[in-house]
Amino acid sequence: MTAATFKLNNMAKIKNKLPVFVKKNFVIVITGLSLLIANSSPLISHEMWLDTSTYQQKIDAEVKLSLVNGQMFDGFELSYFKSRFSEFYYINNNKKVDIESRMGDTPAATLSFSNNGLVTGIYVSEKSTINYETLDKFSEFAVEKGEEWAIEKHSDLKFPKMNFKEDYYRFSKILIGVGNSQGSDIQAGIKHEIVALTNPYNRDSKDEFYVKLIFNDKPQKNRQINIFERDFEKNVTTQVTFTDDDGIAKFKVTEGNEYLIDNVIIEVNEDPKNDAVWSSYWAALTFRALDATQ
Repeated sequence: MTAATFKLNNMAKIKNKLPVFVKKNFVIVITGLSLLIANSSPLISHEMWLDTSTYQQKIDAEVKLSLVNGQMFDGFELSYFKSRFSEFYYINNNKKVDIESRMGDTPAATLSFSNNGLVTGIYVSEKSTINYETLDKFSEFAVEKGEEWAIEKHSDLKFPKMNFKEDYYRFSKILIGVGNSQGSDIQAGIKHEIVALTNPYNRDSKDEFYVKLIFNDKPQKNRQINIFERDFEKNVTTQVTFTDDDGIAKFKVTEGNEYLIDNVIIEVNEDPKNDAVWSSYWAALTFRALDATQ
C-alpha cells in the first residue's frame, strides 16, 4: 500500500466516526485531497478501475460502485466529482442509463437493477496531465505497459529529456451479474476498450477467458494485456499476455477470484495547441470469475 493510499484510507475511517452534521464538510475536504493526490505525478503509473464488493447481485438489491486508483489491484476510492467524469453510465439489456451521483459521494454510485442480465458499468475520465521531471520515469512507465517503442521515439523526435508533459485518459469497465446474470458484454464505442468475450458469471471452469482489445473502433493486435488476480484474502498475483492478430487475448481464471484486466496505449500528441508531447489511453475491465455449472 502506498503512502497516499494509507492516508486516504485512514481519512475515510475518520469520516465514518464523525457526527452527521460534520460529515458533509469533511467529504469536501477528503474529495479535494483525493483529487490532488490523483493528479500528482507519482500516480500516473497507477491503474484506475471500477470496483464493487457485489459483482453478482439479486434483482433490486443494492450495488455500490467504487472508482479506485492504485497499484496491484489495491488502492483508494475516489469520490464522485463531476468535473473529472466525462461519461459515467451502465448498459443493461442494450439500454444505456446515465449514472447520477452527488458531489463527494463515496462510493461513486449506488445502483440497483430491476431485471436479470449482465450489466456493463462504464467510466470515462476527462483529460488529465502529468509533468515528467526526468525521462527515467516515463521510460519505466513505457516498459511496464509494453510500450517500449516510445522511449526511442522520444529521442528521435528530440523531445525534452526533462520537464515534459503527457495527457492521459481513463476508460474503465466493470461487469456485474444480476439475477441469472445471462447476457454478453458489448462493445460500447468508447475510444479505448477491453470487451469481454466470455460472460464471467455463466462459464465453465474448464474454459479459458477471452477478451478483445479495441482502440478507435479497431481491434489491436500484438498488444500487452496485464492481468491482476485478487483472491478471497486480497492477495494479488499478476500475469501478462498478448493479443493475437484479431485483437483477442485469452487466459485462465480461478473460480471466485476477482480480475482487473489492463492495457495502455501511448501515442505522440499531434495537437499543435497542446504542449504535451505524449498522450496515453488506459483501458480497464473488472469482474469476478464464477462457474455456472456448479
